Amino acid sequence: MRREEASAAAAAAEAGTPRSPDLHDLSDDSDYAAAAAASSSHSAMRSDLVDQGSGETAKVDVVYEKERVTIHPTQYGSGRISGKLRLYLQQGSLFLSWEPNEGVDSLSSNSATMEIEKYRNLYTIKALPLSDVRFIRKHTPTFGFEYIIIVLSSGLAFPPFYFYNGGLRELFATLKKHVFIIRSDDDPNVFLVNDFQDPLQKSLSSLELPGVATVANAMSRQNSLSFTSSVDEAGHGSDAKHGASSSMTEYVSKQKHRPNDPGRDLSIQVLEKFSLVTKFARDTTSSLFRENHSSGGHTYGRQQQEYVLDNRANDKYKDQQITPDKDSLLSDSMESNKILAWGKPREQPLSVDEWRSFLDPEGRVMDSKALRKKVFYGGIDHVLRKEVWKFLLGYHEYDSTYAEREYLAVMKRTEYEAIKSQWKSISSTQAKRFTKFRERKGLIDKDVVRTDRSVPYYEGDDNQNVLVLRDILLTYSFYNFDLGYCQGMSDFLAPILYVMEDESESFWCFAILMERLGANFNRDQNGMHAQLLALSKLVELLDPQLHNYFRKNDCLNYFFCFRWVLIQFKREFSFDQIMLLWEVLWTHYWSEHFHLYLCVAILKRYRSRIIGEQMDFDTLLKFINELSGEINLDRAIQDAEALCDQAGPNGAACIPPGTPPSMPIETDGGLYVQEDEVM
Repeated sequence: MRREEASAAAAAAEAGTPRSPDLHDLSDDSDYAAAAAASSSHSAMRSDLVDQGSGETAKVDVVYEKERVTIHPTQYGSGRISGKLRLYLQQGSLFLSWEPNEGVDSLSSNSATMEIEKYRNLYTIKALPLSDVRFIRKHTPTFGFEYIIIVLSSGLAFPPFYFYNGGLRELFATLKKHVFIIRSDDDPNVFLVNDFQDPLQKSLSSLELPGVATVANAMSRQNSLSFTSSVDEAGHGSDAKHGASSSMTEYVSKQKHRPNDPGRDLSIQVLEKFSLVTKFARDTTSSLFRENHSSGGHTYGRQQQEYVLDNRANDKYKDQQITPDKDSLLSDSMESNKILAWGKPREQPLSVDEWRSFLDPEGRVMDSKALRKKVFYGGIDHVLRKEVWKFLLGYHEYDSTYAEREYLAVMKRTEYEAIKSQWKSISSTQAKRFTKFRERKGLIDKDVVRTDRSVPYYEGDDNQNVLVLRDILLTYSFYNFDLGYCQGMSDFLAPILYVMEDESESFWCFAILMERLGANFNRDQNGMHAQLLALSKLVELLDPQLHNYFRKNDCLNYFFCFRWVLIQFKREFSFDQIMLLWEVLWTHYWSEHFHLYLCVAILKRYRSRIIGEQMDFDTLLKFINELSGEINLDRAIQDAEALCDQAGPNGAACIPPGTPPSMPIETDGGLYVQEDEVM
């Protein structure tokens, strides 16, 4: 413990000076690193893998190997998969692989075991070139096991790798011997890999000038991520041949455009990395999170693709605004008429008289399913939203009476004030010693003044509603300290506060919503990964042609839909429209995951243009972002309903249990596995 504290102090003392990888021992323990280096030759193994397709022999040196390196594939921590992590040299380049063991750990429940087994190959890493790694974040908590998070240049982060049998120091000592790796000046737990960018270029990148920032193509190439093979099979077949030879020149060429130093909180860091791909269309659409010029920006070098599109198609759209035109909208609409059994037409919103007809004399909702059906097909008159949203969100039970709801409001207001007093009572002296509080408060203060300021309710200086928004988010960060606050949460709260116009009721409605959607903001991104994986399966089921096109163009990660899913289309529709859409989603009338069918419906509607214009990942991302404000919401809901009906049980089977916004299953480990450092 003292050694780790001394190491941390030394790292802090050196924070303001440039580091040389030769002078700074990344193992944090020089004698340990020396011992590891001395034993590395003893533990290294050499094997020859024969390429059956060409008959050539590719020599592989395994320079590091560790058993029982474990991931937790679900957001609840109820199951885990142990495997073998290796570093190996092939043709002068260093690769990383992680091969899961057969079966899952005994701590998993039977139901969790089935799901983990079903998707276990998703997490297999067959041959990840270290040249494709942007940085590695190391976590050494005071209590618990060490783990690392590997973040690629594309912004994709693998699930945390836990080292239950130790070996993390040897890993970094081995990395230091074979790749250029340096500790971040901003965060001693972040290790930059192959950071060759000179200071001048780094400064230019931080400006995020239009035309300078390039877009990272999210990585889903088969030579780096395996869905079917392990590292032992890397030498067999055409995949191994491609991944071991021709792909290496592509990876080396990418090093010219590395992003700048990312030493910030990972809960924000990784989400920003996903959001920043939208800066490719910064002149025509808002980024997922507001620009934070004071903290510096990140730009990303574009990854070269193995799947080569027609050069003429690439040139045609290289410098062109990809905005939906009327002709394409019309042709896609005609195509949809042919392929979709249309959903029911939209109805009038739930009126005051209709709402009263659903209530018995004591205020109970007599037919909750009929009510949810009415809201799904028509929405709610705005004057009723304050009352009906509380039922849809789960703040009120459908069988509660007027008297019970009044009593609940009093009790919940008292409880809210008690939670709020926890941070209100923190003095400035205490705050100086409470780093996490200062960080969260600072982030919230920056976000709330940029949330829906075009809406009259939040516009203007010294707006009291903005202060209430801040207070609710700060209180929530104390109510759910594990999850805390992440950028994007203010987007969910703003419409709720606008409708409720009550601080306590807004807080509790928001807190209940986060019970369903909080996993969207988990640091390990399992909630988002689960939804994007389910989306991929749904597109494969409902539109095989489009799915095959995405597969051929390395788009099966569906990161171009990341913004849609993360904040449930908040940036795609107007403020009034998003209130209508969210109340439709909250009914769960057709499916808890109706938002995924909505994604499929929108993609399907524009399928002919996506395929016809041979959009690659970057062009597709640009096109999707520029759909903001162009999507016909009523038509999209109708399409999604028809697709949901068409998919039936097969569609439900595409979505793993516990995928947000399904209610999480509480375990002894808690709802949110945020991998926080112990404060």
